Amino acid sequence: MSDLIHIPRSEAPRVSIVVPSAADQELLFACLRSLERHLPASIPTETIVVLDGAPEGAAARVEAAAPGARVVASSVRLGLARSGNRGRRVARGEFLALLHDDSEIEAGWLEALVAAADAHPEAGAVGGLVLFPDGTLQGAGVILWRDGATSPPWAGAPPRPDAFGRRRAVDFCGSNALLVRAAAWDAAGGLDERFFPAYFVDTDLAMGLREAGWSVLFEPHARNRHRRGSSSRKQFREWVSAHNRASFLAKWGEAIAAQEPWDGGSPESVARALARAGERAARLASGQRRTAAPPAEARAADVEDERRALEQDLALQREYARSLEAESAAMTSVLWWRIYLRLLPVLEPLRAALRSLSRPGSSSRTG
Repeated sequence: MSDLIHIPRSEAPRVSIVVPSAADQELLFACLRSLERHLPASIPTETIVVLDGAPEGAAARVEAAAPGARVVASSVRLGLARSGNRGRRVARGEFLALLHDDSEIEAGWLEALVAAADAHPEAGAVGGLVLFPDGTLQGAGVILWRDGATSPPWAGAPPRPDAFGRRRAVDFCGSNALLVRAAAWDAAGGLDERFFPAYFVDTDLAMGLREAGWSVLFEPHARNRHRRGSSSRKQFREWVSAHNRASFLAKWGEAIAAQEPWDGGSPESVARALARAGERAARLASGQRRTAAPPAEARAADVEDERRALEQDLALQREYARSLEAESAAMTSVLWWRIYLRLLPVLEPLRAALRSLSRPGSSSRTG
């Protein structure tokens, strides 16, 4: 068997698959091989790989391994939003399919997404059923709560994947395998690059789509497996997620005031949240939808992007360092207080003895 990854490349694509990649190439090649296995001949496609923070020679290796893919590379860490926007600038399709490099599509994935979008012209984005590599359920659309928290659309333990067999409106779908109508993407302004390097990019996109009059759908027959891998430390990921959630609330806090309040994810609140998403989509279906002209492809824009990305990365790292310093100072204060409390039973008798010695006539002299 050839080591080459044979990906179709149409000169008139209906779908442009954009694969941002910042992880190791083994994950990326596994993702591309799933496209080789499962992309249908009935839908013309192109695949755009955006290498984020790519080391020297990485682009040449991907081009050699997958000659059907178009490779766009940056040595700078762009983050998910910038990578997606850079892919959009060179994309030619009616639809954009965001696909993370740690995802692998299953048979029928693209056909189901495009069929759902064709059947619902009001849908700005369509996401599918997301599975862990072992086949257990990871996601089936996502609920957005009033405080900016997010959760899967079930209460308690994850159900079987076949528990979600109906196409329906959702608050948002994850960006790991998401079809977006190009006109709706442009109307929403693309991906907001303030959410760097990741987290809340897909949540923000869904809000922008709805603001422009578009809905978001979940399609159960579009299945993909997602490793949910990350090369960064858990502490940093959690800090970035909280940081970007605060930015999301600053941007959309008023708009999400009508969302259900988070109560820990009770069955009743989950049911209300799902019903609210359906009611909102029904209203959007009869309204006006905004569109916008596609962005221009410009090398100068890429250079400016990289400068801003470097500045943003540096600012984020400095802010993270400050938060670690504050946390360390707080922990040091707590540590000293705990030491003091543990020593208190020993210190009190010593203090009493010192007080006794300091009283007049309390000491005896010999001579």
